[in-house]
Amino acid sequence: MLIEGPLNISVIDTENGERELHLQFTPEFKALKLNQQCDSFHEFLHYLKSEIDILEESDPNRHGMLTVQQIAEQLLPHIESNEIPLEDAIVVNIHVDSPFGKIETK
Repeated sequence: MLIEGPLNISVIDTENGERELHLQFTPEFKALKLNQQCDSFHEFLHYLKSEIDILEESDPNRHGMLTVQQIAEQLLPHIESNEIPLEDAIVVNIHVDSPFGKIETK
């Protein structure tokens, strides 16, 4: 699954059998002014929604895209208020044993 946007996303399998999403803002996104970052992130959320809407419920990529959408929606207010250090990676733990794919951030 390739998601185009302001984030580089990688999935890491940990030694204890869990998965982590590592999110890093692209250099292009970091170079934008705050109002442009907000516009870009809103466009990214719109892109995710439109891509998710065309996927079948059974498509294995749908769950991953919904997870990324959920994380992006939670990041948006922090981007808008300029509270998030764009240089740092964001690490999200995905607990696969939960039926809802419990998400925690580090």
